[in-house]
Amino acid sequence: MIYYVAFYNPKEEVGQRVANYAGEDKIDYICDAIVRTGEKVTILSNTKSVQRRFLPCKVYKESENKSIVMFSSLPRINRIIHAIDVLWGYMQLSVYLILHLKKDDKVWVYHSLGYRNLFQKLRKIKKFIYILEVEELFQYIEKATGSFKKKERMVFDEPDAFVFSNICLARNINTCNKPEVVINGVYKNEERLINTAFNKRKIVVYAGSLERQKGVDYVIRSAEFLDNRFEIRIIGFGDLNDQRRVKELINHVSKRTKCMIRYDGTMKGSDYVQYLQRCNIGVCIQDPEDVFNRFEFPSKIFSYMSNGLNVVVNRLEQIENSSIADKVTLVNGIDPRAIANAIVVASEKECCVESFLHQLDQQFIKDLKSMFCRTRNLVGY
Repeated sequence: MIYYVAFYNPKEEVGQRVANYAGEDKIDYICDAIVRTGEKVTILSNTKSVQRRFLPCKVYKESENKSIVMFSSLPRINRIIHAIDVLWGYMQLSVYLILHLKKDDKVWVYHSLGYRNLFQKLRKIKKFIYILEVEELFQYIEKATGSFKKKERMVFDEPDAFVFSNICLARNINTCNKPEVVINGVYKNEERLINTAFNKRKIVVYAGSLERQKGVDYVIRSAEFLDNRFEIRIIGFGDLNDQRRVKELINHVSKRTKCMIRYDGTMKGSDYVQYLQRCNIGVCIQDPEDVFNRFEFPSKIFSYMSNGLNVVVNRLEQIENSSIADKVTLVNGIDPRAIANAIVVASEKECCVESFLHQLDQQFIKDLKSMFCRTRNLVGY
């Protein structure tokens, strides 16, 4: 059994707990891949209530090989109750693992600020194989102190194996050559649910975080250099300030171009898939000056690819050092005019990545099996 510790919501919990839009598709794919290696997986989720009522612990059995345990959460009332709820979640997770872990079980943890000390303490109580999934480095966020950076580095000494979102992270962290797997995103060809576009224009979509450093503003501004053959659509998640900024920028740019621009809110699950399949080009632009962006891999690139879109992305080290470098249209920098030029180039290409994604998927399964095999040979297990 593999216990996958992550902030995750099944469809039954949507609207009741804090969402993890950026991570859930990849978590689903990884769990499916784990099952295909012959292992069973149980997701352990500590997502918190967004309502002013207590949410009890629930167990969802999706199949014979995959289950989801949602730990209980206190009502969302104030900061004090929230702090107690966080500690309550840690306690539930710890007790669950202590009671359920068996000799050959593994604990796969999605790297989180909240869990940076918990598993070091748990391993003093119970032996288990510890796999850490690292999607980004929090030490590079603007608010990180020197003390925090040191603590995060110490976290990387503990795991028996790693799962990284890109090769740059692997080179930076896994200096002891522990078992590792690199997975950039979801290597999956989505079933075609929609065969018709929104309209006769070339539909350009930006999907993801609306935070300024994630590049949505640059994509909107690129509309000034596109004509009425194109339409830019924004779907994504963010706080009210981010949403307000994006809407105001769209209104401002719309007055200066014949290219249509609109914001369509947040999409999830099959709605998200069907929406993407009605688009032509997916854009992913991140600020290269933000060091945090250098150590993550924008997995939305694979969301675009898996739904048949051509992809425009600016040059980042982790992209150029990945297997997809020659499958996307690269932009030098973040200048809106350059982004617009790349969109025009991408609009003239055919998207032919089905066999490429299948190859990546099969390689990931092989790499997972190899990692699991290497961890079985660890001393004491």
